[in-house]
Amino acid sequence: MELDTGYEDRQFSLNLLAEKVVHQPIKIDSLAYCPTMDLIALAIIDEQVHVYRLNGQRVFGVSNKKPDCSVRQLRWKPNGQILAISYSDSSVSLISAQTGKSVHQVQYREHSESKISCLGWGLNYTDAEETRARLDNLNIDIDPDDPLNSGSQPLHAERPFDLPNDLAFLDIEDVLPRLSILPATGGDDGIFSSRASMDAIFHSSKKDSLDDTADVLLVGYDNGTIHLSIYDFFEIGTFNTQLAIQDHQICCPILHSNHSLCSTHSLLLSQPLGSHQALLLVPLDLRLIPETGRYLSLLASKSTRLQNVLRYIKEVQVQIFSEFRASQELPRKFMRNIEETLQETNQCSFVDATYHLVVTGNCFPSMKEWLVEELGDRGHKRWDKAVVSGYENIGRLVHENLLPALQRFSVLISRLRGLSRFQESITELGLGTEELNHMLDTVNCLQLLAHSVLISVGSERRQFSAFSVWLKQEIETQGTTTSPPSDDSLEQDLMLDHALILEYIQGAMLQSQLSEFFAIQPDSDERPDWISVAENVSIYESYKKEIKLCNRGLRPERKLAGLDTLITRLSKQSTTLFHNISEAQKRKVRLGDSIVLGTGKLVSADMRMLSEGSLSAKDEYTIYIAIIWDRSPSEGVSRTSSPRPTIQTTPLVIIHRVVIQIVNGISSTKAIERASIHLPLGVVKDVKFADDNTMILAYTEEATKSHLLYIPYRKGSQSAPELSYMPTASEHNPTNSSDTFTDLSTHEVMKHYIQHTFPNGPSWTPERIEVNGRKGRRAVCVVAQDRMHYRIYDLDPPKVEDSLHSERGGPNEATADDGSHMTAEPDMCL
Repeated sequence: MELDTGYEDRQFSLNLLAEKVVHQPIKIDSLAYCPTMDLIALAIIDEQVHVYRLNGQRVFGVSNKKPDCSVRQLRWKPNGQILAISYSDSSVSLISAQTGKSVHQVQYREHSESKISCLGWGLNYTDAEETRARLDNLNIDIDPDDPLNSGSQPLHAERPFDLPNDLAFLDIEDVLPRLSILPATGGDDGIFSSRASMDAIFHSSKKDSLDDTADVLLVGYDNGTIHLSIYDFFEIGTFNTQLAIQDHQICCPILHSNHSLCSTHSLLLSQPLGSHQALLLVPLDLRLIPETGRYLSLLASKSTRLQNVLRYIKEVQVQIFSEFRASQELPRKFMRNIEETLQETNQCSFVDATYHLVVTGNCFPSMKEWLVEELGDRGHKRWDKAVVSGYENIGRLVHENLLPALQRFSVLISRLRGLSRFQESITELGLGTEELNHMLDTVNCLQLLAHSVLISVGSERRQFSAFSVWLKQEIETQGTTTSPPSDDSLEQDLMLDHALILEYIQGAMLQSQLSEFFAIQPDSDERPDWISVAENVSIYESYKKEIKLCNRGLRPERKLAGLDTLITRLSKQSTTLFHNISEAQKRKVRLGDSIVLGTGKLVSADMRMLSEGSLSAKDEYTIYIAIIWDRSPSEGVSRTSSPRPTIQTTPLVIIHRVVIQIVNGISSTKAIERASIHLPLGVVKDVKFADDNTMILAYTEEATKSHLLYIPYRKGSQSAPELSYMPTASEHNPTNSSDTFTDLSTHEVMKHYIQHTFPNGPSWTPERIEVNGRKGRRAVCVVAQDRMHYRIYDLDPPKVEDSLHSERGGPNEATADDGSHMTAEPDMCL
C-alpha cells in the first residue's frame, strides 16, 4: 500500500471481514482466535464462553457450572481442535471444537489457593534435526511453526524401512471395535454419552505412530509455579520459577512462547515491586522432547489413553452398581411388607413360606392376602420389570462396555510393556516391566470376574423367569373363588420348572450371586475381608480359585475381591505408573537463568520466538518481547486490570531482542539487545506480533482518532526505517536508561506505518487486539472500548485479480460503515 500523502485527508483501511455485537460486555483478557479455523472464542462478564464463526453464527457455548467461579483465560490448541478454558478455582477445562463438550477437566489440588495467570500451548517436533534436514533437502518455503503445516507431507516424509522400529510403532488399537457409548447419567460431564465425544477421546483419526509433534500445555500460577502437560492430558509435573530468579522472589508467569523446532520455551514473568513490577524472561529447557524423540508421542499418547480408558471403566462400574441396586430395591421392599406378618402369624420367613407354597401348594392365609391384595397383577409387573431390566442392563454393560474396555486396556499395557522391554538403553522412559506385568495381572482378574458376572446374570435371569411365571400363576389362582383347580391351571403347573423356581427362592431371591462379585454384602456376613496384598504381587491364580468356588455355588472363606476392589487396585497401579513416567520426564526439564527486562507499570506485552538464521542454524533462536509501559502520571494498571490508562502522553514501545544458544538441549544467553519506538502524543492500548517480521500496535492519538500501526520489528529487516537495537549492560540487570530510539513522533513519519484508521470519536476506540498469523489468512480481531462488539480485519493484501474485480464492482463487494471495503467470505465450517 503506498502512503505518500498526508493522512489527514486519506483513509487507511483494511478489508473488514466480520463485525459482531454481543449482548454483554466482553472480558478483555478472555479472547482467543483459533489458529487453524476462522473461529473467535470469547468470555463475557456473566462468565459464559462463546465461540463464533466470522459470520456471527454461534458454534457452541460453555456454561460456567460454578456460580462463584470466573473465567480467567482462553487458549486454543495449536491444531485448533481443543479450546482450553482456565477458571479462578485453578481448574482447566479442555473443550472439543468438534462437539463443544468437555473432553477433560483438570483440577490441580496443589494450586487450589493460587490463581491461574498464564495459559500457553505450544507445538514441538520430536525430531527437530530430521525435520530441518528434510526442509533443507526439499528447499521449499514451508513454515514449520505454522500449525497447518505440522501435518503436511513434506514434514512427515516416509522414513527408511526399519522393521523392529516399525513393528514397535504398529497400532493394534485401530483394529479393535469402537467402545460403546454409555447412557447419560450426568457424571463425568457426559463425555461418554455421545459418539462424537467418544471418537474425539478414543478414536482420533491421527495415528500416533505417524505423529512427529508434541503439544505442550503450560499453566502458570500467581504463586510462581508452572504446570506442564503434553498431549492434552498427560501431566509432566509442577516447577517453581523461583529457582530461576536470582533473589528467589515470587514471580507471576504472564506470557509463554515457543518455536516448533526448538525444545526451549520462553516464559515472561512479572515480579511485584510495590506499585511497579519487574518483567523477567526465563528460558524453559524441555530436554525430554529431543531425548525421548519418537517415543515421546507413543509414550504420552498411550498413557493418556490409559487414563481415559480407566475413566471409562470407572463410569461403567458406577452404572453397573446403580442398575444392580435398582433391580434389588423393589423386590426387597415387597418382601419386607410381608416378612413381619409371616413371622408373627406363621413363625416363618418369606423365603420359607414361598418355598412351602411351591412344594406343597398350601398357601398361608397371610401369604394369600399379600399375594392378592398387596402385590396383585400390577405389583407383579413392576417386580418383573425391575428385575428383568436390571439383569439385561447389567449384562449389556458388562458385555458391550466393560469387557471391550478391559481388552483395550490390556492392549495398551502390553504396548507399554513392549516399550519397557525393548527400549533403547539411552532412552529413559520411566517404565517398569514388572509393574506393568502386575497391572496385566489385575486386568486378567477383572476379565475373569466380568465373565463370571455374565454367567451369573444368565443363570439368575433364567431362574427369575421361571419364578415370575409361577408367581403370576399363584396370584391368579389365589384370587379365584372356585375351590377345585381347573384343568388349565393343572396344565400350566405341569409346565413350570420347579427346580429353577426353588433355586431362585433359595439363592438369588435371598441374596444374588452378583452381590458377591460386586462386594455388596449384607451386614450379617461375618467372613473376614479379602486380604489386600501389595500392588506388585500377583493375585490371579488365587483369585481364579475363589471365582471357581463362587461359580459352584460355594462361598469362599474370605469375602471375594469385588469389582470395586479390583478397579481401585488397578487405579492405584495406574497412578504409580503415571507418576514414574512423569518423574522420569520431569528430570529432563530445566529452568534457565532469568533476564531482567525492565521495571514499571505494565500496559501490554507480547512475545515471539523465531529462528532468524537458516534452518540449519539449529543452535540459535531469538526471542522478541514487545512491552508497553504506562508513562502517564496517573496510577497504571496491569494486564489483568480494568480499565486501561487513558491519559495521553508520548507513548514508548520497547522491544527486547534476546538470542539464546542451545547445546544438548540446554540454553544459554548469547546476546541481549533492545530498541525503543517513540510515537506522537496519545495512548497505545495493545501490541501483538503479527508474524516473524511485523507487529501491530493499537494506538489512539490526541485527537481521539485511532489507528492500527504496522511496524517491522525484526533486526536486519529491509524495511525502513530499521529499528536500532543496542546491547544492554547485563543479562541480570539491563539498563533502563533511554537508548537510541526510532522516532515516529511526527505525523509525517508515522503515516507510513498506519495500516487502518478507525472513525473519529470514542465510539470505536480499540481496546484489545488478537492476531491470527497463519500464512495466507492473517487476520486481526479488534475489540472496541465499550467491549460490546468486535471487528475482524484481513491483514493480507488482496491479490491483483481480486483488486481488478473490486474496481469493476464485483458482486461480493460491500462498503463497511467506516468507509473500508468488506468482501463476503465463505463460512469456515468445523
